[in-house]
Amino acid sequence: MKKKISIIFILVLTVLFGWNYYNTIKGKSMVGAEVTPNDDISEVNIEHSNRKEEVVEYIQLQSNEVNIPILMYHSISDADSNNNLLMPPSMFKEQMIWLKSNNFTAMTLGEAVTSMETGKVPKRPVILTFDDGYVDNYTVAYPILKESGLKGTFFIITSMIDTSTSYMNSDMLKEMSNNGMSIENHTHHHFDLPTGSIENQKATIKKGQEILKEKVGVESKFLCYPTGKYTKDTISVLDNLGVKAAVTTKGGIAHIGNGLYELRRVRMSPMNIEAFSSIFTKANVVLTCSSNIKPLESIPTSSIVFFNIWPKASFPTFPIKAVFLFILFSIANTLQGAPPGLAS
Repeated sequence: MKKKISIIFILVLTVLFGWNYYNTIKGKSMVGAEVTPNDDISEVNIEHSNRKEEVVEYIQLQSNEVNIPILMYHSISDADSNNNLLMPPSMFKEQMIWLKSNNFTAMTLGEAVTSMETGKVPKRPVILTFDDGYVDNYTVAYPILKESGLKGTFFIITSMIDTSTSYMNSDMLKEMSNNGMSIENHTHHHFDLPTGSIENQKATIKKGQEILKEKVGVESKFLCYPTGKYTKDTISVLDNLGVKAAVTTKGGIAHIGNGLYELRRVRMSPMNIEAFSSIFTKANVVLTCSSNIKPLESIPTSSIVFFNIWPKASFPTFPIKAVFLFILFSIANTLQGAPPGLAS
């Protein structure tokens, strides 16, 4: 009798696992996928993750607990291997796939400032910024961002709009703005602001705002300091012009404690994927000081697989888990012999 019961239990268990395996294979996605330096990036499928609108999971913190990494890119090109401001397209694509695969939420600077002020922030936030407005930001970076379902903030030297083929033109900027990218001010003339008078600083910043409004149709409320230089007078000018925040070239993670006009960034240069991922793991990945969120790669792959084998789809989750555990204990009792007092 006990042998028959054991066989029945094993058959039921097999059916449950088989059903779940079928649904897992049928509906598998990139969640939990790993990107390694040996992966063929062209074969990584991002399309599935873009088929439906993703729901961003937020956590609530104190505003002074919110830390967000702002990555600072310039040109996305491999034209000059000696220029560390140029990020090779293959590396950039690999980095964007890594961010997407590890469930990061790319925020605009405006969204990030709101998070810093309110404490409501995505579990894994990141800001992707691009300085100067090089044309390869449109021809190379923009398609990769769209494919990956990510968005960036582009700081434009407005005197270069429609005047140089090396920089993005107004049509490119309009298209990007209409598709979720943030177009912001890098001043009109791009000179070191502290070298100019307060009037000259105000003029180049205001001119940048006006050109972006006229040619792109955006109301720019954020600034990237040319060469990262500014003074207290510069900050006063920004405040008077209605600028909400500004980014520097100082290294570090953005935090409201540094001041919204002095947000720090991580300078990006050519690097392998291990070095890129270490930017986040060294800062505990989530960078929100939330102790209940585990860093990347702290959850073993076996744990992910284990949780994925629970029956799902049309089966009610809780009852099936209860039956599953009952079956395990029953099989153990059947095979090992029931303890005294419980024998039939």
